[in-house]
Amino acid sequence: MFLGDLVATPVLQDGRRVGYVADVRLLVPPHTPGQQVGTPRVYGIVVCPRRTASFVGYERTGVREPRLLAAFFRWRARGSFLVLWPDLARVDENGVDLRPSAPRWSAALAD
Repeated sequence: MFLGDLVATPVLQDGRRVGYVADVRLLVPPHTPGQQVGTPRVYGIVVCPRRTASFVGYERTGVREPRLLAAFFRWRARGSFLVLWPDLARVDENGVDLRPSAPRWSAALAD
């Protein structure tokens, strides 16, 4: 399975649909021995209550221009949240199940 296959799949918690995978967040450490950059690992997924396309960078807190587009993308992504990878109970081609006590973090990215 490719990470891109997860995008737009349903996300369930306690048997209820809470949204759809909107993005997969990766963490890239500064250095991995024998490589110039670190080996990326999956940090978590961004869940959006509605099926949407990418946030096209407007999830970054400092992006405010053009104002009309920034306002539209913030409105469209309202209610989105980040779930860390260890808080996922199941991941497959049919979607994602969250652990019952999985915390929801802000999906915003600081600049």
